[in-house]
Amino acid sequence: GGKFGAEAKLHRQLRIIGGTAINRKLLSSQGSQTRPMMEKVRAAIFSMIQSQAGTASSLPEGSRWLDLFAGTGSVGLEAVSRGSEQVHFVEMDPWVVRNVLGPNITTCGFNRQAVVHTSKAETFLQKARSVPRFAGGAFDFISVCPPYLLVSYPELFKLLEGSPLLHDGTIMFVEYPRQLASQIPDTLGSLSKVRDRKYGRTWVAVYAPDNDEDE
Repeated sequence: GGKFGAEAKLHRQLRIIGGTAINRKLLSSQGSQTRPMMEKVRAAIFSMIQSQAGTASSLPEGSRWLDLFAGTGSVGLEAVSRGSEQVHFVEMDPWVVRNVLGPNITTCGFNRQAVVHTSKAETFLQKARSVPRFAGGAFDFISVCPPYLLVSYPELFKLLEGSPLLHDGTIMFVEYPRQLASQIPDTLGSLSKVRDRKYGRTWVAVYAPDNDEDE
């Protein structure tokens, strides 16, 4: 019965903040499981990731992005707006996919670049281990923005560790609450935690190739 409550609370307060779809308004619902990232956090993270990728003004041409726990799709849509060629959205709630994520993809005009998987992120990651070139293979960027207290961070990291969805140059960021900081590892396969920043009540860890060791 919770769906009707969520339905009544759809609003368009989110927007795309950079790139080709700048200022397009996105739908969001106020359900506890779809907690969209605050705009100023999204802006800060994208500038951080673009500088990490060495492309200050946009994302690298031809890059692929995986948006886990997609919700409204605001992170993945921001990625396409800023130059990603393809984004895979993973969202487990069919209602959110139908009424929020799907319409937002259409609003931005990104149906051609978007692939939606109505699935739990954990199931999606498990499937990637057994199905060759699942979802088209490894991604250049991965965003992990879970409903904090409804997921197991150790389980997520275990599934991401050695996953064929990551390559040696993947840049990934993970949003987490301070009280779970001890569950956020320093390394993930060949990637290192290169940034760990606080934004209001949210913390964001960025994993990327650690290029310092060659120096």
